[in-house]
Amino acid sequence: MAKIRRVDHIAVAVRDLDDAIERFSRILGAELIRKREIRLSGSRISAAYLKLGDTIIGLDQAADPDGFIAEFIEQRGEGLHHLGLEVDDLDGFKEELHEKGVRIPHEEEPGGVRREILLSPKDLCGIVCQVIEWKEGEAETMEDRINRLNRSLDRWE
Repeated sequence: MAKIRRVDHIAVAVRDLDDAIERFSRILGAELIRKREIRLSGSRISAAYLKLGDTIIGLDQAADPDGFIAEFIEQRGEGLHHLGLEVDDLDGFKEELHEKGVRIPHEEEPGGVRREILLSPKDLCGIVCQVIEWKEGEAETMEDRINRLNRSLDRWE
């Protein structure tokens, strides 16, 4: 039986990445891990990753004016975009979802560093869940998770 290991990250859609980094740092004491432009689901995103306690917060700004982050902000405004969940066995998790009748609207291997699926907000009380299996495997400590994130961003397209 596949299981969810942890919340991998919480992603927030923002209009102004630098302003959001400043706010999260000043108000909550978050520490910037890394800032980088990435391509995800066919869209370019300016992303920043912050350490907040033992949680990673992703801040996503649209780098493409018609990309999914821009569309999200236009429809809903800034705010919670998705919840990233790390799973130990994505194939097993997908099989369990199929048995439960849950559809998987999107599947991807972004940057070749992880495999992921998205679950519809219709199934989970309005929240998009990104279920991730890291190709690099387990990272137990926060330092291990940050190092894995940095290595993955180095390889990301």
